[in-house]
Parts: sequence; C-alpha cells; structure tokens
Amino acid sequence: MIGMNKTKPGSDAGMDRGINRIAEGTSVEGTIQCESNIRIDGAFEGTLETKGRLVIGPSGSVLGAVRCNQCEVEGRLEGNVLVEELLTLKASSTLNGEIHYGALAVEAGAQASGVMHLSTKVKDLRKEDRGRKDERVKEQPQAEAAAR
Repeated sequence: MIGMNKTKPGSDAGMDRGINRIAEGTSVEGTIQCESNIRIDGAFEGTLETKGRLVIGPSGSVLGAVRCNQCEVEGRLEGNVLVEELLTLKASSTLNGEIHYGALAVEAGAQASGVMHLSTKVKDLRKEDRGRKDERVKEQPQAEAAAR
C-alpha cells in the first residue's frame, strides 16, 4: 500500500523513526532517557541518556550530565559528558566540562574547554605491552646464556 513502511521486524529502522526533539524556544529541566535519537534546538538542563545520537542545534544548549552513543554539537554543551563513539564539534559549538569520547572530530572555530578524555582501550593496550616487555626482558638472559 502507499505510505506503508516496508521494514523488517527487528531491523534498525526504529532509530530513524523515533527522533525526539526539543524545539527552539522550548526549555526543559529534568531527566530524559530514550532509545532513539534526540535533537535539541531549545534549552535542556538535567540528565540526558540516549542509546542513539544526540544533536545539539545552533540555537540549542544542554547543561548537565549526558551519556549517548554519538553526539554532534553546533550549539552549547556543558557538564559531564560521555560519548561512546564519535563526538563532532561544529564551528559554532561551545563545549565545557569533563568530556569522555571514543573519537573526536573538530571543525575550525569550535570552542572547547575543560578536561577531555579519549575513552578507548589505549590504557588496556599499554598494560598488554608492558606485560609483553616484561616477558621479553625475562627471556633475554635465558637466550644469552644459551648462546654461550
């Protein structure tokens, strides 16, 4: 039929279908938890957690604790932020706070201040490298003794 959505049950289409939005001129305080994407063109203060993508438009501002899969900032974001994957800062963005991200993309003109943490497995890799280095150090005297 015309207009029928032909998606398979259990597909990823729910992420596109359910975009939440706080429009310009709207101010919200509190807690937001959602499974899908959210766009903020107004003002939000509080705790925001989404398993989808957070977009803060040019007129948008978010103040508080944020946890999301991906984030694109054109407006203002301030607080404790955890972005599991890609954090994108557009030229008009202002970011302030303690920020943890999996990957970062920054356009010229973006403003960021605070503490930025790359939250990947770099620390784990360093520990693994140290373990391998310790093993190599232990093996060297044995190899030198065998060569004599």
